Amino acid sequence: MRQLLILSLILIFTASINLLLIGNSQNKDLLKFSHKLHIIDEELECSTCHEMAERSTTGRDNLMPTMDVCSSCHDVEDEENCILCHSNVEEPEAVPYVESYSEKFSHALHLSKGLECRSCHESIIKKSEVRPYILPKMDDCMECHQIKMASLECNSCHLEGENLVPTSHTPNFIHNHSDLARNRVIDITGENDCSNCHKPRFCQDCHEGDNIDRLTHPLNYEFTHALEAQGKEKECSVCHIERQFCNECHRTNLVMPKNHTAGWTNTIPNDGGLHRIEALNDIESCISCHEQNADQTCQPCHGPKN
Repeated sequence: MRQLLILSLILIFTASINLLLIGNSQNKDLLKFSHKLHIIDEELECSTCHEMAERSTTGRDNLMPTMDVCSSCHDVEDEENCILCHSNVEEPEAVPYVESYSEKFSHALHLSKGLECRSCHESIIKKSEVRPYILPKMDDCMECHQIKMASLECNSCHLEGENLVPTSHTPNFIHNHSDLARNRVIDITGENDCSNCHKPRFCQDCHEGDNIDRLTHPLNYEFTHALEAQGKEKECSVCHIERQFCNECHRTNLVMPKNHTAGWTNTIPNDGGLHRIEALNDIESCISCHEQNADQTCQPCHGPKN
């Protein structure tokens, strides 16, 4: 009898909470705003509504437009227009301020480097409501910084003392992290890939220690890794995200690809030598070394003639 009474009280309490939440959600002002309508259909510039972004030097700035900004296009004094943006006109809310962004992020700096708003907020132009916000993820930032040769150091974006440990790093993480490492951690947990924080040396210090077998590369891997690289048996870029890692070793040891022999290239019109055939069959191999120096290596022959 006592157990039945306790169960009944729990059910009543749960139902009361649910009714309270439902009531609050019904009264909450759900803001309506279509970026697609304003940017695609009306062809407005982002700065029309987010004019402070061009001068913002910290992620703590509130760049959300106020009603005064809306009034430049809409008659906000006409109460009939309130329903254009507000679901609850009796208790209207302002556009929520993004408080979780990096304090060190500067919109002004990125715009001065030639980036556009769509460079980071491309998918937002398809949205027809305010929430959820679509903000660039760390993977997006790291990919862009690597391409642009910008700093990849943590302190470029994060404050000293900031807690950067992902939620996936539980107390027993050292014993089960291999499952995430073998797969894309971002697909499993929604968090960033391991390589965003951990460089190859971090892993090797543990995997090549005295008490742990070499689970990544065997002792003679320096002499056999070319076979796996050419056969694409493994994705080398999972750990070696910076091509400079490969280039420095090959340059220091004067190691050139075996097919770069005499006659590899020539200046015979419409011929090009063996490298033309290789490029047609596997341009990825060429890019793996020559993406950064393509201007110096390829342009002298492939560039426009004066």
